[in-house]
Amino acid sequence: MEKKEPDPQSEDIEDLIGMVCPRPIAEIVQAVHGMAAGTSLRFLVDDPLALKAIPEELEEYGDLEIEIREHSDHWEIVVTRTLD
Repeated sequence: MEKKEPDPQSEDIEDLIGMVCPRPIAEIVQAVHGMAAGTSLRFLVDDPLALKAIPEELEEYGDLEIEIREHSDHWEIVVTRTLD
């Protein structure tokens, strides 16, 4: 599968394509845990179960904005920690 190019507007990107649940969820939760206010992380996933479960897992944080962008063969999940 072709490697996706990072967007220069984003601080970080993690390619989780090919991973199946629960691994993408664990990777994202771990990365989000250490995020500073005002930063964004991008994750690429292709597991439909991860797409459904990740927003549910991140609800408890309360200070995150989650955007899901659909691409032809994967989804891009952008997680932004809002300012204090």
